[in-house]
Amino acid sequence: MKVYISVDMEGIAGVSHPNPTNRGDAGYPAAVELMTAEANAAIAGCRAGGATDILVNDSHGGMYNLDPQTLDPGARLLQGQKAWSMVAGAGPDAGFEVALFVGYHARAGHPSGTIAHTFSGRPTETRLNGRPVGETGLNASVLGQWGIPVGLVAGDDALADEVADWLPWTERVVVKIGFGSNAAASLHPSAAGELIRAAAERAVRRLSAGELQPLVVDRPTSIEVDYTKAIQADYAAIVPGAERVGDRGVRHSGDDPVGAYRGFLAGVRLAGIVD
Repeated sequence: MKVYISVDMEGIAGVSHPNPTNRGDAGYPAAVELMTAEANAAIAGCRAGGATDILVNDSHGGMYNLDPQTLDPGARLLQGQKAWSMVAGAGPDAGFEVALFVGYHARAGHPSGTIAHTFSGRPTETRLNGRPVGETGLNASVLGQWGIPVGLVAGDDALADEVADWLPWTERVVVKIGFGSNAAASLHPSAAGELIRAAAERAVRRLSAGELQPLVVDRPTSIEVDYTKAIQADYAAIVPGAERVGDRGVRHSGDDPVGAYRGFLAGVRLAGIVD
């Protein structure tokens, strides 16, 4: 069984403030250790459930955070800046049967989610076919188009509520309770790791039992983004096919989720180059 694991940092237990998620911060090395430990817990659970081929996509920031030396040798590690971002390597011909999201976080605009955002600090809200959505739902929609269900999502309690709405069949692991965007009450890392390991094993076994399903969204598909500033929306709207909407918004449409996602990624990146 081939398993795909996308690992972010903001949703990791013990990471409760944005600063340690930045490479230049004094707390960054400790955050990387916590991130690597949760990735290893997911790998161990997948292997216990019967996974034979595991790819871990380092999905935070510049996407070269995890320490290859301390990552479980039972998995391959995909690192570096990638055009397909948090779903890189999982394409339609890669043969993955299930995906796990570790260290994920709530959507931009959530009132209590820890370090809540969607891909960058520019979007204030993102909507998939009119429904507020975060990185979990957007990534799951693309994987769903490729026939890959999401079997586990680990992060804070606000994220768990999102997952229940978008992916009700998915294992939800709550490793911390958010107290606003810059604070959280976290489980001890060892306790968080054990929950993730057990849930990853269940997810793989539930896939074999036919209890998981890919996320299917209506087509054609639209992703709308409200930005912090109008000029950011102006830059994002340069993407071919994009439509400028409202005061600070852009709509990216596609024949399917993959087409809309491609426009969205390009727009967010363009919005990021202007203050």
